[in-house]
Amino acid sequence: MTKSYKLLICLFVLIAVITAYISCTDGGDFDVYLQAARQLSKRQNIYVPPFVKGLQYYYSVFFALILSPVGSYIFATEFAWLLLSYCFLFRIMKLMKAYFNIDVLSNKQQIIWFVLSVILSLQFLMYDVSLIQVTIFLLWSILESLQLIRNDREILGGMLLATAINIKIMPILMLPYLFYRGYFKSVVTAVLFFIILLYLPAIFIGWKYNNFLLAEWWKVINPGNKEHMFELGIGTHSIVAMLPVYLTPTVGEMPYRRNIVNIDYSTIGVVINATRVLLLGISLFFFKTLPFKRENNTLKMFWEAAYFMLLIPLLLPHQQKYNFLLVLPMIVYLLYFFISKKWALTSIPFIIALVVFSLSMVIFSPIYGSDIIGGFLFRLTQHYRFMTFATLFIIPVALICNPGQLENLKTIKGTRHIFEP
Repeated sequence: MTKSYKLLICLFVLIAVITAYISCTDGGDFDVYLQAARQLSKRQNIYVPPFVKGLQYYYSVFFALILSPVGSYIFATEFAWLLLSYCFLFRIMKLMKAYFNIDVLSNKQQIIWFVLSVILSLQFLMYDVSLIQVTIFLLWSILESLQLIRNDREILGGMLLATAINIKIMPILMLPYLFYRGYFKSVVTAVLFFIILLYLPAIFIGWKYNNFLLAEWWKVINPGNKEHMFELGIGTHSIVAMLPVYLTPTVGEMPYRRNIVNIDYSTIGVVINATRVLLLGISLFFFKTLPFKRENNTLKMFWEAAYFMLLIPLLLPHQQKYNFLLVLPMIVYLLYFFISKKWALTSIPFIIALVVFSLSMVIFSPIYGSDIIGGFLFRLTQHYRFMTFATLFIIPVALICNPGQLENLKTIKGTRHIFEP
């Protein structure tokens, strides 16, 4: 283990302990999960008020069940969860790194790649930690399940992905990717295990009570709900939050007009779903092959999967800023592309792609915070959904910077892996 690697690990552990302690002292969204666990133990409806801090519980009965033994140990549970989240984060870095040919990067380029990746994910990581959220876990579960599936452990990978989907529905968008690539065993396993986890709590809380809670959960997460069709306030992102405010005469929290046309309210749902289909359809440009044919190029597989992870916060309703951590894999890929192919950036398409990517990354950087750009400007950019636009702009950049453009890269002789043990 190199000295630089040891130092990096020590710094990582120190930051993990300090930030975990501070976040648990202030409390966060995990308070809501533990409240649901306590309500479950009392056989109450966990999906109706009163809520801790007025926050709705959107997660599964199974998640509340596994938390019920520790529901009363708030500080200790949240501290342990955040430390576990940092372990997930460390594993995420190793999982992503395995897809790339690090040997084409010099020592200096490796450092630049690592530092920029950290910088461009920092605001989402710290937001997730400060709110004691589960997005780091979701990203880890997606990447870990893909790793298992790549290594011919499809059943285990499907079970892990199903667990993440059951806890928070968002990773369900990875199933179309696995289906198109012909990982049928994983898809079937994920669906079946998801169903098992829906009814597993009935063993402990009874069949009738479990079915009641499942019906109540569906009422909350049903994408057809009006509150999931018109997200007008500041703080939510995604096309569900963007399209209605630009296409219908809505009123937001700031007195500035946003709509450029006046589409009928009854039509906006059709527009949102059509946009979802369009963005999913763009995945065909990432696949570039007939369905059910598996991809052997690991970098291309990562690029494809990263697109589906990017789609998660774009397509689903009720997306907060911390959920855009799921865009990180695509950002890591694009940073690798621009750093390793810097000699080819005299080409007009690549220059345009780099400019668009750089502008989008302003929103993803730590600069984009009320403490730096000011409260008014921060709220104004959220009012106009800049986060959603920045994420959408990444899509054409990713298509231009496809893995096929990197096929001629040569290994740099004498390159040493800086952050390897």
